[in-house]
Amino acid sequence: MINVGIVDFGFGNLKSIIQILKKIKIDLNIYLINENFKNFKKIDKLIIPGQGFNYKWIFNFFKNNFHKFINLIINKTILGICVGKQVFFNKSEEFDSESLFLFKGNIKKFINNYFKNKIPNIGWKKVFFINNHFLLNNLNNSNNFYFSHSYYLIPFENNYTFGLTKNRICFSSIYIKNNIFLLQFHPEKSFKQGFLIFNNFFNWKI
Repeated sequence: MINVGIVDFGFGNLKSIIQILKKIKIDLNIYLINENFKNFKKIDKLIIPGQGFNYKWIFNFFKNNFHKFINLIINKTILGICVGKQVFFNKSEEFDSESLFLFKGNIKKFINNYFKNKIPNIGWKKVFFINNHFLLNNLNNSNNFYFSHSYYLIPFENNYTFGLTKNRICFSSIYIKNNIFLLQFHPEKSFKQGFLIFNNFFNWKI
């Protein structure tokens, strides 16, 4: 049995993640983690969702509990999705916000050129794997995943980028470092490919 926590910021839609977790053929206990971090010590794996969440609000959620959060995530595997990925880095152009400074890199906004590839970047895009990892097992290179975002990561340590996607420029869409797995796309909305991502995450052992 795996105890998985999903961070609940008090708004946004968690239903897509919960629904796909219920379809995975692994015994899971699902806990929602709010600002009091109740049940956090019970969990083995943590999912930080991103859809519909305000970046600054997410940052403040973790900043207010930063030391508690850092101490608790050391021995857990983490999946950060979209804004849940971006918050781990240095700073973001969204609201000119600082981030958690856990990894080196900045979050930049796409420039709207008024022709093609308008922002936000919404829809199916290819992800090209540039490194091998257990978390990418059974996935084909250049799989399509579902994106919905206006900001992208510029990492300062490129060796942790495992997937690239093009939207005007090539950006880091999969970033893996130590026990933390960060995705710019939404695996919970990516059908079969997303299902495989979650399945690999729950079988991942550090």
